[in-house]
Amino acid sequence: MESIDEQVHGPSTPDQKAAIDHAGTHARLLAGPGTGKTMTLTRRVLALVLKHKIDSSKILLITFTRLAAAQLRAEIKKVLELLEKDLPYVTTLHSFALRQILYNSGRVDAFPQPIRIADDWEERYIIQEDLKRLLKLNEIKEVRKLINQLSTDWETLRVDEEGWEEQFPNPAFLGAWRGHREMFGETLRAELVYQLKRQLAQNRNFRIDGDYSHILIDEYQDLNACDLAIVRELSERGSELFVAGDDDQSIYGFRYASPVGIRQFPEIYSGTKKFALEICFRCDKKILGAAEFVARLDPARLPKPTRARDGAGDGTVKLVNFKDQFHEAEQIAKKIKDLVDKKKVTSGQVAILLRNDRYGLISKPIIEEIRKLGLEVSLSGDLEFEENPDYRRVLAILKLIVDPHDSLALRTLLQIEKNGVGVQGIQEICALAQREGARFSNALTRIQADPALLPKFGGRVKDCMDDITRRVNAIPKNVSIKDILKAVVEQTCAETETRTKIIDHSFQVANQQNFKDLAELLKAIGISSTMMEQETQDDKVNILTMHQAKGLTFDICFVVGVEDEFIPGKNEGEKEGDERRLLYVSMTRARHALFLTYCSKRIKEQSHLGRTGKMSRNLSRFLRDSPLKVVRPT
Repeated sequence: MESIDEQVHGPSTPDQKAAIDHAGTHARLLAGPGTGKTMTLTRRVLALVLKHKIDSSKILLITFTRLAAAQLRAEIKKVLELLEKDLPYVTTLHSFALRQILYNSGRVDAFPQPIRIADDWEERYIIQEDLKRLLKLNEIKEVRKLINQLSTDWETLRVDEEGWEEQFPNPAFLGAWRGHREMFGETLRAELVYQLKRQLAQNRNFRIDGDYSHILIDEYQDLNACDLAIVRELSERGSELFVAGDDDQSIYGFRYASPVGIRQFPEIYSGTKKFALEICFRCDKKILGAAEFVARLDPARLPKPTRARDGAGDGTVKLVNFKDQFHEAEQIAKKIKDLVDKKKVTSGQVAILLRNDRYGLISKPIIEEIRKLGLEVSLSGDLEFEENPDYRRVLAILKLIVDPHDSLALRTLLQIEKNGVGVQGIQEICALAQREGARFSNALTRIQADPALLPKFGGRVKDCMDDITRRVNAIPKNVSIKDILKAVVEQTCAETETRTKIIDHSFQVANQQNFKDLAELLKAIGISSTMMEQETQDDKVNILTMHQAKGLTFDICFVVGVEDEFIPGKNEGEKEGDERRLLYVSMTRARHALFLTYCSKRIKEQSHLGRTGKMSRNLSRFLRDSPLKVVRPT
């Protein structure tokens, strides 16, 4: 039988062991790409439980995405389950916020009840569209900008400033938004974390659901001002903090995350012990060297001892200039085909990373060329069914199983089904709900019982509601979550590849955590941002945005479009720093080969893309002074 030290440390390096064993003060762990941060966090939890005898229920581990939380939970479980020890609470910050607010439901009146988080699709196609109509705005981007401003004010804590409401760009928006949330009982995801911060700071009766003596926080550089305020409140309640991250990998400036938080942690929390991981186990030497050149362009970055592992290969880094996007796509496809045919790599270990891919314009020629050569491609959106009507139907039915009065779920089904109700019918239902001061679901129930309440559309609404009721009642309830998922998908989707994909995706989410019931599973899905969650396929060339690639590793990476017009694009000041770090993160996804590509011009449908909207292109400013030699294929 292994000793406790062997169970805790495993094959750890000396710098990892020091961080794993630390106890007694707050601590900051700087961990560059591929240095074993996840393993160190995992084993630190084991050290707390097995070596320092901390009860698992007193340990909280917070990370950034649902997938990262699932990975950490699975690694910890491998050891603790064998020893018949309980698992600590491993969660995302949004999930933690929701859990605390639900735990204090009798003490918090900030949300419509029951708390219902609107997911990305519901926010875009229900909330934003309704607010656009109510405010008589011309374009959806106008209301999106106002919602983003509201989220920004929560994330930056500007909402706490005196006179905030009067200074909001469109005060009428706030009234329309509040009226809509009452009618549909919705809560925006961004408000969850802010309300947790507010309750912790202002509500004397607010209680945390556990006595967390030790809080570990992964990806600390990704926290914004609101997130950091919550951490501060928790520390003041007696929790010892252990934060891990890398200021070079702070890339979520769009949600106002900043590397300043991790950089200033020792000044904010006096007595902090500072640790840094030294060995990069992922990148070969030339890849790490090229990426470090980009990182060192920031004079404010924290110095790190990162070096390639002993015995690491040199690796390959090429900066390749193409005539245009068609030349670029053809050569990328040929290179991938050659590597796969020579069995130097499998398709799934190749990634193509794009700064963004609005309307699929950047990926389209690349996909066409790869498929011409007989290889399959997985777009990051292939596993995200946000726009898929079948998936929306499945989610809506599942939500109605949990709550038959879920207004957003009922609205979704009315909106996407071909039922003759349409936009005008939905508006009349909303008008009835508003006149009676009722929820949207209550108005539907009234119309179902008395169609005459809606002279033109009442009969159609009744037929829809009768059909929804029948479908929900037909699903078995006293069975496992997976059986419910399978039954709803089979009832809703025809026997197609889409049905199989939806079942596989749903089961994969269900497997990430031991959800106690369907409601808990749906909450986890609802508070996850599809932009930050990433899934890949092992048998296809994976095409992702640079943001989605964070946390992933591939043998070979093509970072496409490293042009100043794309990266940094229009971004200036602090946002330019985000772009530089984003390039660094993208480069360090590669183990053995990294290809950075840019075009001299982008023509036809790509000609207007980027900062200037012109065909001619320039190498990104982050690579212009790089020692890399430019390769120009014929």
